[in-house]
Amino acid sequence: MRASAQRGFTIVEMVLGSTIFLVIFGAATVALIGDQRAERVLTAQIGPEMRARDAMERLATELRMAGLRGEDQNDNGELDEGEDVNLNGRLDADWSLEDGAADKPELTFNRRIDLANPEEGTVASGVYSGPVRYLLERESLVRIWTRTDPETGEVQQLRHVVAAGITGLRFSREGTLVTVAMDLRLPPRVYKAEKRTIQTSIWLRN
Repeated sequence: MRASAQRGFTIVEMVLGSTIFLVIFGAATVALIGDQRAERVLTAQIGPEMRARDAMERLATELRMAGLRGEDQNDNGELDEGEDVNLNGRLDADWSLEDGAADKPELTFNRRIDLANPEEGTVASGVYSGPVRYLLERESLVRIWTRTDPETGEVQQLRHVVAAGITGLRFSREGTLVTVAMDLRLPPRVYKAEKRTIQTSIWLRN
């Protein structure tokens, strides 16, 4: 009976196998790098617009909870009995956009924030925040909220940059309909246009 012969890989076979592996590995690496570059380009293309649209949605959400009169229920401009629901000692009626206004660069309003008291199991309705202001500073959409600390009574201003790359901000109003428009600065060599405008309209509560 003849013994079975065992043979290993020859040098030529090993070199050939290594070469094939390196070619496949190199092709996969090149494809991966290409995908990463494509992802970076796509992010550069849509990133600024996505962030601006998120900022627009946040602003619109707050405006849906705003009111023309705020705490000033009888619309007389004075802090009357029962109107200071949040007990901050002032009439929260800071709406700054008059009817018929067009292309105003900033807006101040009060946002409705019904307050719950877990200990008493009650909810105070008709509560409005202190002034909320949106404006543009050095191509950044900025939100400034003025609040009174309930424990110390100290007036605080909380400033937050909502989105960058905004070159224009305009507020217009017709009755209870407010329109917001933003101009976006687009990345160079990515878009044909240098800017894009996004816009939305919101119906106010009162």
